[in-house]
Amino acid sequence: MKSLLIAFCLGLSLHSSISYAQQPEPRETLVIVEPVTFERERNRIEAVGTAEAVRSVTLYPAVGDRVVSINFEPGDLVEKDEVLVELDARRQRVAVEQAKINLRDAERTVERLKESRDQGAIPQSQLDNAILLRDLARVQLESARINLEDRFVRAPFKGIIGITDVEVGDRITEQTAIATLDDRSSLLIDFRIPEAAVSLANEGATIAVEPWRYSGPPVMAEIVELDSRINPTTRLYRARAKIDNSNDEFLPGASFRTALEVKGEEFVSVPESALSWGPNTPYIWLSEAGTAERVSVQIEQRLAGRVLVSGDIQRDDLLIVEGVQSLRDGQKVTFDRSRLDAQGVSE
Repeated sequence: MKSLLIAFCLGLSLHSSISYAQQPEPRETLVIVEPVTFERERNRIEAVGTAEAVRSVTLYPAVGDRVVSINFEPGDLVEKDEVLVELDARRQRVAVEQAKINLRDAERTVERLKESRDQGAIPQSQLDNAILLRDLARVQLESARINLEDRFVRAPFKGIIGITDVEVGDRITEQTAIATLDDRSSLLIDFRIPEAAVSLANEGATIAVEPWRYSGPPVMAEIVELDSRINPTTRLYRARAKIDNSNDEFLPGASFRTALEVKGEEFVSVPESALSWGPNTPYIWLSEAGTAERVSVQIEQRLAGRVLVSGDIQRDDLLIVEGVQSLRDGQKVTFDRSRLDAQGVSE
């Protein structure tokens, strides 16, 4: 029995040795790699802004009188110096004509007295008085013309005229608001940002703005005005950005989302598919001399489709981006080197 037992043990040991000798080495795992890339962290600050026309006024008459003509419709594009409203100007036109007559009479008197003075028929003082009266007549004519012009409300610049509550026949005063006029060729976005983000708002910097009612891509705006101080109550800093509105797509008064972005510290940028999770920390896989190396990382920021991480990673490392599910530390890997050659990267 002892002899049989010894023989059985020797046979079992020999069979195990043969099986171990015949066990094949682990096969290389096919993976896809790409060079490690670095990207700066992005800090984004959003605020709500309100649009204003680059030039905007409320029109008031210079004098009070009866309205005899309204020469616009709400929403019209009016030109600079175009007459929008005309008040009763009959007395003023008469005053202008009378001032013209007085001036012509005064000029004739001066010419006649100059001839008499040249002949020594009158003293110089009499000619001086005539010249003074002529100059006063010129001033009176200019004053009459100004009074006549005050009866016309003109557009101070080219723009879109708003709705008016004034009707022909109304008697208005200097405090009667006729209509609003907006130059909408450009818009100013008035917004406020927190005190901590003041360094991001520099005159001439470009920011992205997006109207709340607008579903298209963000519009780029340039910061053109900065306040002189931070509001001590709200701790907010006021700024204005300018956007082109030559197609008249946006209206004054609309609300905008404004976004300021600043690039911070540089970190490794990896696709989300290349990031794995361990019991305690996330990690990535690097290809080091044909073997898979597991490297623990710390997530710094998540971006669209990729993650910024920090860890023991060098600029010339190769990141395994696909095939990470079955990898083990130290496992042999193989990949398509032609893709790296096309990128000008050598292992």
